[in-house]
Amino acid sequence: MDDIDFKIIELLRKNARESFAAIGKSVDLSAPAIGKRVKNLEDKGIIKGYSLKLNHDKLGINTRAYINLKIHQSSTVKTAYNQIVHLKEVQRCDRITGYDSLCILAFFKNNKELITFIERVSQYGVPNTSIILES
Repeated sequence: MDDIDFKIIELLRKNARESFAAIGKSVDLSAPAIGKRVKNLEDKGIIKGYSLKLNHDKLGINTRAYINLKIHQSSTVKTAYNQIVHLKEVQRCDRITGYDSLCILAFFKNNKELITFIERVSQYGVPNTSIILES
């Protein structure tokens, strides 16, 4: 990787739908040259994919929370992780060090859905929930 590749990555990080022509103008290369570089970055596994940013307010998502989960003795972190990571509310689930075993970022339409979720994951451990007030 060279400085141009790093610049391409930075431009795609800001806007993954940016045209190769616009990126090319920023780094003084043609659109086909940018296309080849992006394909090379994808083939090497440096670019793993592209994402979608949503306006959660317009989708009716009013409650967002981090739930740290201290896993019970009887259940394993791996089992809990494999069950929780696929729940529809879960945006991210990370295995972490320290007192808690999992850190879950989840989105809900309301607090009632959050309560239901907390009750569901409580079978794996003790939850400590923080509602996101502002991002």
